Amino acid sequence: MKKLGYMALIAGFSCAANALPTCPNLAWLEAKFTKPDMPTTEYRNRLNKLITWLPAFHMVHDEISAEGHAVTVTAKFDYGAVAHKDLEYETVKFYIRSEQDTQWRFLADAVTNRDGKASISLPALQAGQYRIYAGVPADNSGAEGYVTVVQAGTQAVLFDIDGTLTESDAEQIGDYTGIDRADEKEGAYSLVRRYLELGYQPVYLTARVYWYAKGTRDWLNWMGLPQGFLRTSLSNETSLFRTAEYKIAEINRLQAQGLDIVRAYGNAKTDAEAFIRAGLGASNSFTIGRDAGHYGTTPIEVNNYFQHIQTKVDDYPAALCE
Repeated sequence: MKKLGYMALIAGFSCAANALPTCPNLAWLEAKFTKPDMPTTEYRNRLNKLITWLPAFHMVHDEISAEGHAVTVTAKFDYGAVAHKDLEYETVKFYIRSEQDTQWRFLADAVTNRDGKASISLPALQAGQYRIYAGVPADNSGAEGYVTVVQAGTQAVLFDIDGTLTESDAEQIGDYTGIDRADEKEGAYSLVRRYLELGYQPVYLTARVYWYAKGTRDWLNWMGLPQGFLRTSLSNETSLFRTAEYKIAEINRLQAQGLDIVRAYGNAKTDAEAFIRAGLGASNSFTIGRDAGHYGTTPIEVNNYFQHIQTKVDDYPAALCE
């Protein structure tokens, strides 16, 4: 891998004692940018030319990192809605864009492994949101993701997606195949938007596997919801067959980076189990749908969020950030 070309990112920062964490920059999260001007190159692995005519399902695995700590970012490259053929041993380019940048900055070249994954290590970064673009210069395809660098105590609200923000779990099939967009659970947009207005970091934690990342981002954009941290799984086995354990591990990992998850929303029994076992607390863990209240979580009694917003969110205090 070539040397990083954005060494100005190395931490040279200092934080005032007892200062409040930085609030998410909502306008920046909602901004739309064109992809980097990536130079075209020949295929490193000529066999890859046989698959790159298929639709690309690339993704960048979002990361949350504590300020002052290095972070590794992994991108996954594959083609084909059915086959999901990995892009093996191919050169990819990584770029970064901070909230202060007016253009993308080149980071490094990397080479995918046999699973179509490529990774780079970033130095310690200042608190804030960073966009990462990972692209294939041989065919000009790529994907965008986020690195969120947080100060200790940064407050967040966590949302499951299927059956929680969407009307049902089954709708992900139509959404993924392009047959039909998943319907919004009534009031879901207003629920997420209200917490964003209060200054909370959004966290979308789903058991969808990595090839759903592209469609999930599209769905969130279609809903008008900014991103910032979307966690899909890099493994079918862990997310689909051990969902509660997968979500517990992810919540614990986020907490270890200094994120304070003050509330969480889900619909499945596995969501409820994960929220309670991860220590989020029954009064902060909300579940909706037929399994509402499972595992001691706080049930949302009706299958929409409007009353919940009025009684539990509108008067909720703003996030402790500045």
